Amino acid sequence: MKKLLLLLLFTAISNAQMLRFNETEYFTASIILDPNASIKENGLFIGGEIEYVGLIYTRAGIATFATLEDEYTEVIGGIGLNLTSGYFEKVRYYGGVRLGVINRQSSNATAGLECGFDVALGETLFIGLRATYDYRSDFAFYDYPNEMRGSGLVRIGVKF
Repeated sequence: MKKLLLLLLFTAISNAQMLRFNETEYFTASIILDPNASIKENGLFIGGEIEYVGLIYTRAGIATFATLEDEYTEVIGGIGLNLTSGYFEKVRYYGGVRLGVINRQSSNATAGLECGFDVALGETLFIGLRATYDYRSDFAFYDYPNEMRGSGLVRIGVKF
C-alpha cells in the first residue's frame, strides 16, 4: 500500500509543472481488481464500473469477492475532482470521496477517500491505479470492531 501511495506521489510530482483541470468530457467503463486482497485470500476480487469524467467525476461500481465467507459484494459510488497532464491529456489524476454498501449476510455502510491516476494507452484504452481509505462496518461479520482500511486497485477500461 505504501509503495502504491509513493508511486502516486512520484507521478504527480514529476508532472506537476503541467497539471491542469480536465477540459474534456467522456464516459468510461472499466474492470477493477484488488491484487493484494486476491493474493492474500487466494481468490479474485473483481468488479465493474461506469464513470462520467469532466471537471468532476462521478462513478458507480459493483465488485465481488466470492472467496470470502458468505461472499462479499460491494456497491460503491465516488465523486471528486479531475486533473490532467500531458499535451494530449494522456494522464488523468483524480481524488474524491466514496460512499457505498457492503453486503455480507446483511448490508453494511462504507465511506472513505480515494485518489488515483489513469494512463491512456491510445485513443480509447487506459490502465490505472487507485488507492482507497474507507471506514468499513462489515467487520462485525468476523466479530472485529469497525475500522478504517486501505486498499489498492488496478483498473483497465475504455473511454467512449
